Amino acid sequence: MIKITKRQERHNGLRAHRFAAALALVTALGVASCAPQVNLRGHVPNPESLALIKPGQQTRDQVLDMLGSPTAIGTFEDTRWYYITRKTEQLAFYEPDLIEATIVLVEFDQAGFVKQVAHLSNDQARDIDPVSRTTPTKGREMSVIEQLLGNLGVAGPRSR
Repeated sequence: MIKITKRQERHNGLRAHRFAAALALVTALGVASCAPQVNLRGHVPNPESLALIKPGQQTRDQVLDMLGSPTAIGTFEDTRWYYITRKTEQLAFYEPDLIEATIVLVEFDQAGFVKQVAHLSNDQARDIDPVSRTTPTKGREMSVIEQLLGNLGVAGPRSR
């Protein structure tokens, strides 16, 4: 017959509590990692300031003071300012899903006054494909090893 002392019972009880705590921690981390991450990107104009902008009343500088810098300005003419907001949700390592997109277009006339304020839907937005090529630089490409070991043996700055 094996006799278990009180000390061994206490040790086994502590081991069981530690195991249960570790299991609870791993479970909590697993559940927390499955929670979706919601991101809000872009410029969110203040709705009260946006409501104050009326055609023919505000200039570019006044709109800039009221709403801040636009997210984008028209490519071929600077008379259109876009304030773009995108709300996405991402679960773990999956691609983010677009939940909501808001585009506010502020268009100016030739005199610099507001011509119109329009709220565009996400259906009216166009997706663009960024160009993936890179601009070459002069000089030679250095490997990681050359970058790490490149300064070995080079004297540091001299003190005077």
